[in-house]
Amino acid sequence: MLKKLLLSFPFFSICSLLIIQSYAQDCLISTAATDLDANNVNARLAIGGDLWWSGSDGRYIVPKPVGNDPEVTAFHVGGLWIGGFDSGSNLKLAGQVYGRAFGKTDYFPGPLSGSGQTILDDCINYDRFWTTNSTDINAHIADWADNGVIDGPIPQSILAWPGRGNPFFESIHGFELPFGNQGMAPFYDNNFDGIYEPENGDYPNINGADQGTWWVFNDAGGIHSETGGNPTQMEIQVLAYAYASTNENINNATFYDYKFVNHAADQIDSTYVALWADPDLGCYIDDYVGCDTAHNLGYVYNNDALDGISNCDDCLGLNTYCEEIPIVGIKILRGVLAPKLYCNGVDASDGLCNPPLNSSISPDTIVELGLSTFMYYNGNSFPGGGGGATNDFYDLMSASWPDGTRLTVGGDGYNPGSTDYTNFAFPSRPDDSTGWSMCTEGTPDADRRMIMGLGPFRLAPGAINEMSFAVIFAEDVPHPCPDISPLLEAADDVQELHDGIITSTENLAVSPVNIQFQPNPMTSQAELVFDELENSVQQVSIYSIDGKLMRVYDSNFGKSLTIEKGELIQGMYFYKILTEDFKVYSGKFVVQ
Repeated sequence: MLKKLLLSFPFFSICSLLIIQSYAQDCLISTAATDLDANNVNARLAIGGDLWWSGSDGRYIVPKPVGNDPEVTAFHVGGLWIGGFDSGSNLKLAGQVYGRAFGKTDYFPGPLSGSGQTILDDCINYDRFWTTNSTDINAHIADWADNGVIDGPIPQSILAWPGRGNPFFESIHGFELPFGNQGMAPFYDNNFDGIYEPENGDYPNINGADQGTWWVFNDAGGIHSETGGNPTQMEIQVLAYAYASTNENINNATFYDYKFVNHAADQIDSTYVALWADPDLGCYIDDYVGCDTAHNLGYVYNNDALDGISNCDDCLGLNTYCEEIPIVGIKILRGVLAPKLYCNGVDASDGLCNPPLNSSISPDTIVELGLSTFMYYNGNSFPGGGGGATNDFYDLMSASWPDGTRLTVGGDGYNPGSTDYTNFAFPSRPDDSTGWSMCTEGTPDADRRMIMGLGPFRLAPGAINEMSFAVIFAEDVPHPCPDISPLLEAADDVQELHDGIITSTENLAVSPVNIQFQPNPMTSQAELVFDELENSVQQVSIYSIDGKLMRVYDSNFGKSLTIEKGELIQGMYFYKILTEDFKVYSGKFVVQ
């Protein structure tokens, strides 16, 4: 819908687009696209920091049509924003909204070198996706499990997987993989040597899903024609995956793991990452948005009981959900890790300190940041006006309007005379008549946008950070002012799946096993308890957040294992448990 894009493009005028396109770039804009479609969702994936659209039309379709049923989209487009300040207090920023429709981008395909550079050949070579599935993975696991040797042919999706050091990769693709500390596509390392060797039983780690797709991009391949920001020199690796499950909440969800690698020579302070979305819930003109902070969730619902402008068929030619209106949300499953920050002696972990935070402040502990801010705007307008400058992206991520006014409680969230600051717009449930929601405010019709921010945090040179989220769906929820309990149930289901079994030879329609790591975070030692596992544990391994093998325990297992802190420094780690029937379970823990 190009007309919709032109009417709703808030950050640059069309005239400025033509000027920006005249500058030369080292890399070309990505053209690759693929679909994540293993379950009841068909989600379009793109390389350059945006998701869920074709470059013109929305392509997050749920439920997947049956027979002659029409395709109805829940999201028109989504995008990744990253921003922070260098040691000279200069803003570094990358973001993506609608630019690909006009040949504009802040992101480019491929990894970065250790010095934060890329070349045209890498941009061309990595303008692609790598996809595998549970059928190939389970066949490969079974081949190894019967006698500890790969006897049959290795599935092509496993041979071609861009795991670190893959000896087959260059002959298949015609170019070499980098061999840096950032790693590449995730894999199960059967012999724990840090090298992806399919012939030795290694296989892609897609978190036990039925379909997994991996890609890598960066913001250092050319000028930032979308935002006008200075590059962060960030490499971003993404794994998108889906489960074909008998659990409807899982079958209606898609999952995304993002890894951020800072290749800049300078630290980035007061960093925010954000998920920006234009949620078109069928008809785009009658959407309301809100958030649930307890569930790290942003969501979209309809403002009345009929999806459409005046009737189900009235929405500028777009298909609608008509009277069976869902609620769709973005759920943060794992937030970025951050030092607990202070500003002038006051805890600033909630982001209420005016950025940039003083770079000399030291962390006293490591925390995981969930949903830190939730902002919105309407089409091409903001309360108080403004919109068009690079720092507007950062303002929105950090709960301020483009004119610098902080978000405040009540009304539309814009009240320059108020000091009742908040980080979250419309945090009350729509059916709570005493709360603050678009429903209780009677917000007029508009084409909504929402921004879900995580921050502030600091990225040191070479630092690696990660986040995971899921898009969830609750169908046919009574409107208006709906009870969002069905969506919260879906949020709980995807969180439990994420926190439980993440790699298994079984279909993950079953409930995850209860494995406990206590205490978490750990200070001196912790207990890993796996007494609910049906089969004996053969091995437990500990990995750092960048995939480095730290420890292996391979004997004297009962129903638990004591893990000493020892040489483990502050940060996030992952454990993997291998049972005698070759099932793998894993989870995360934090060391203080």
